Amino acid sequence: MANDIEYYTPLQTVVAYFSDANSKSEGDSDQAWLIGLRALVDLNYEFSGQVVTARLPINSNKTASFPSGVMSWTKVGLLNESGQTVTIKINNSFTKWRDLNPNRIEQLTADVNNSIASLTAAPLFLNYYYNGNYCNLFGVGNGLVQYEECRVDEENKVVILPADFGYDHVMFEYLSAPQKKDDYMVPTALQEAVIAFIEWKMKLAPREMYIAAKVEARRRMPNKKVTLQQISQVVRESSGMKLRS
Repeated sequence: MANDIEYYTPLQTVVAYFSDANSKSEGDSDQAWLIGLRALVDLNYEFSGQVVTARLPINSNKTASFPSGVMSWTKVGLLNESGQTVTIKINNSFTKWRDLNPNRIEQLTADVNNSIASLTAAPLFLNYYYNGNYCNLFGVGNGLVQYEECRVDEENKVVILPADFGYDHVMFEYLSAPQKKDDYMVPTALQEAVIAFIEWKMKLAPREMYIAAKVEARRRMPNKKVTLQQISQVVRESSGMKLRS
């Protein structure tokens, strides 16, 4: 006989479980469904968020726009020849000024050129060493801006890149927000925690019941468990690092 319990369960099904357990009518389903989305936001921030990968095109002003539904980002990088994402260094020296303006690069260039020329000519403390020479560059730590650097502007939802960035795309990994759609799928390990959250917000159970269900859900999440394959991988890597005679 086929097993109906799978990795994901529709949110509507979880809401139906709540309604059956609490003798709620169909008229309460919409409210419970919206509260269920709030539960998923809380659980995703805590531990259950699923990482989504997107390949973002570079805009003409050397920024990359966030995809929709980003709760928080986890990685920005480039795709190498092996299909791996190579992480880009975060450089918060990049200004966020006018990063949504399509003419951003043209408006920045004159300021950058003028400031560098004036600072290197001024009799100030020399804080930057490169190729045997010292000079002074404000806002620069241990190196000049290179291709593989960026800044993430979460407020304006863009990745800021240098003017000479030489690639057409960047890889962007992020935690996605639950979407308001009828077929939204919930990890089955979270369904009791979602039900407990709905009961708490609808004043049918205390908050402590939700906290307990959340702790249990964290324990049951598949990505928190150690698999035989992971153990085997550790053994193979360790065997290659031991001393040999």
